[in-house]
Amino acid sequence: MTLLKQLILLIVTLFVFLFFGTVYLNAENSRAFIAEQLATIAQDAATSLGMQLSPLIMDKNNQVLVERTVDAVFDSGYYRTIQIADMEGKLLIERHAGTRVNQVPEWFVRLFPIETPVGESLMSSGWQQAGTVKIAANPGIAYASLWASSINALYWFLGVSILTLLVGLMVLHYVLRPLRDVEMQALAICNREYPDPAKLPWTLDLRSVVQAMNRMTQKVKEMFAEQAASIERMRAEAYLDSLTGLANRRYFDLRVKQLMDADEPLSHGALLFLEISHLKEINDQKGFRVVDQLLLEVATLLKTVHPDIEQHEAFFARMSGNTFAAFFAGIDQSQARSLGDTLMHKLTTLFERGMTPFGDVAHIGGAMYHGQNISQWLSEVDLALRSAQNEGANSVHFYTPEEAHRHGSLSATQWKGILLEALNSQRVELYTQVVNTVDDQPIHREVFLRLRDELGEQIPAGLFVPMAKRHGLIQEFDRIVIALCLQELKRTPDLKLAINLFPASIAHPEFVQWLLDQLRVQPDVAQQLSFELPEQEALSQLDDLRRFIDQVGSLGVQIGLDNFGRGFSSFTYLSSLKVHYLKVDGSFTKEIDQSRENQFFMDAIVKIAHGLDLQVIAKSVETAAEKQMLESLRVDGEQGFGVANIELWQAARSL
Repeated sequence: MTLLKQLILLIVTLFVFLFFGTVYLNAENSRAFIAEQLATIAQDAATSLGMQLSPLIMDKNNQVLVERTVDAVFDSGYYRTIQIADMEGKLLIERHAGTRVNQVPEWFVRLFPIETPVGESLMSSGWQQAGTVKIAANPGIAYASLWASSINALYWFLGVSILTLLVGLMVLHYVLRPLRDVEMQALAICNREYPDPAKLPWTLDLRSVVQAMNRMTQKVKEMFAEQAASIERMRAEAYLDSLTGLANRRYFDLRVKQLMDADEPLSHGALLFLEISHLKEINDQKGFRVVDQLLLEVATLLKTVHPDIEQHEAFFARMSGNTFAAFFAGIDQSQARSLGDTLMHKLTTLFERGMTPFGDVAHIGGAMYHGQNISQWLSEVDLALRSAQNEGANSVHFYTPEEAHRHGSLSATQWKGILLEALNSQRVELYTQVVNTVDDQPIHREVFLRLRDELGEQIPAGLFVPMAKRHGLIQEFDRIVIALCLQELKRTPDLKLAINLFPASIAHPEFVQWLLDQLRVQPDVAQQLSFELPEQEALSQLDDLRRFIDQVGSLGVQIGLDNFGRGFSSFTYLSSLKVHYLKVDGSFTKEIDQSRENQFFMDAIVKIAHGLDLQVIAKSVETAAEKQMLESLRVDGEQGFGVANIELWQAARSL
């Protein structure tokens, strides 16, 4: 029961006791007063009647007149008994009537009994005493008067009580408003929000409570910001180049290795090495400040060469003093060559702008991924870079493997035809992988989408997803996956699925409305469903993501951020984003039992996430040593080939 209700109950109880006590005392006082009045009336009536009867009582011829006089007094209704007796006590005349109490409840009469007073007077004739007159007043009129006064007191007190209660409620509502503000502050903190300080009340006791809550809210906000800033600073020191802000060699190695060994391994991509020429000479001639400015400008140019960052995953790194790397996933060789030429064209402007005194600004070497291991791929890129240097100033050279994936040579038009045909024929396969808690209890199954071409050859997601985004077909694939999953969930009530949604879909109003309609038709199934979105892409459309979370979250659907930590975004947005769990990128899980940096990063994520009531799931878990380390770091769940294999989902084969 709330404090306001308790206070209201207390006030009402006090008013009830006060009311009954007041009415009772008023009735008691009135009863005593009325009893005195009845005694006076009875005595006055007896005296008056005695005086009237004194000259008549001794003469027997006046007997009729005496009786008529007594009847006249008795018939007035004010008296219950009238007795006329001689001096020996013999009754000569007696009139008796019952007590008449009109419109007065019996319980009231029993609660407030009124003693009937008797008035007595002596009759005499001359000096001779003739008899006595005794008159008892009728209490009916007294009860009626007492009942009327009690009812009037009741109405008056009830009216005053209601008015006082209403005023008291208004005052309490105003006085207790700061407590409600404090409650809302506490709830906001639980919901990972930090509201503005509450207004200080004029009540001193409540003022101190509100001040304490305001200080606590601010302190929690500062603690979270400091913790997030500390983690970001440590992560930057471990994985970022301090000068350019790009990823360093350590992060490059972790990221590329993770992409090649992930649950959904890399199927197609390009890697470019860029080497700035004459950096030592520039340092000797111009000094390190000019060199630093040149390197910063190169890093800026690198970030501007990728035209479709939402369609293809890309990242850049500074490998050494004068060497940079650019990685692009899901592009073909023609796109890679175009990117290399565009980058070189921009680099040559550095000479024109006076950033370097040498016209030979840089060289670029690149190689496509075609299934080779990472060492071979890096060797091919390095060989291409050396070939570019041999070809002359500002050259771009690509290593050409003897064989490449058949789908990698398809044009954009051909890709559109393949995707449309796959949608129309529904050549879709769904795979799932179990995600467990650290106690090996299932959390959910993550769903993966695969396509097959007209020859039955599987098309990796790394190839068809960028093309589906490019041609605006990604929502159609999301619809198919969701429809299949809803069918299976309806058949299997204890099944829980996590579906990877593309951020482009949640920005599509028609798709979101279709999804909400599907979930509202099957509210129980919605409780079994989770949607996951990649962190890097989701952060580029935070407003769409927040709106989507509000819409599906009200239906019981959970939302998770996938590949968390892959980018270098600040963690502060987590305090205002109502996601339910984080799936940490596999690059921070690989060999975590041996990497102090990854251990620190995972521990920091777990602390922040648990402080915000979020679950943490580690991806790409493969070894027992990694599992043991992750459990010691208090992660909530694990996913990877060390937990469960990716399996073809039987329900999708019917397509």
